[in-house]
Amino acid sequence: MRHWLLALALVPLLAGCSHWSWNPKDWFASKPEPAPVPVDLLSIQSESANANGERFVQTWEGARLVVDIYSGSGIGKAVVKPREHWPLKLAFRLNLTAVENFEVRGAQNARWNLGHDPLTQPALIDVPYGTYKKDTPQLEIEWVDHYR
Repeated sequence: MRHWLLALALVPLLAGCSHWSWNPKDWFASKPEPAPVPVDLLSIQSESANANGERFVQTWEGARLVVDIYSGSGIGKAVVKPREHWPLKLAFRLNLTAVENFEVRGAQNARWNLGHDPLTQPALIDVPYGTYKKDTPQLEIEWVDHYR
């Protein structure tokens, strides 16, 4: 009789624990961070000949504004303007297969070539200090995917 009472007491307790993971490596694993919230700090206008599948997503990563560039054709260009002011730090994340060329033109010009090897993850390019200043009216950006 005692075993039945113990079993009846344990069933609701174990049923309440059904959302727990029974894998010990999951007990101390950190929870995945939520996706960054998109913002609209910069005005980005595509000037690509073929803008199909092209989009720009702006998010904060710490004190740096990151602009994700998605390009269906692999070749494109855009004009970037501040809505109110430029962020202190700016980066572009190129969601391309391989970056043959990425160029930023503003107060100064900067160019990157990441080779012809396929990327294992998107290329994150920090815009160097001096490429834009607080009075720079716009940045012109261009990109070319090697495997377009």
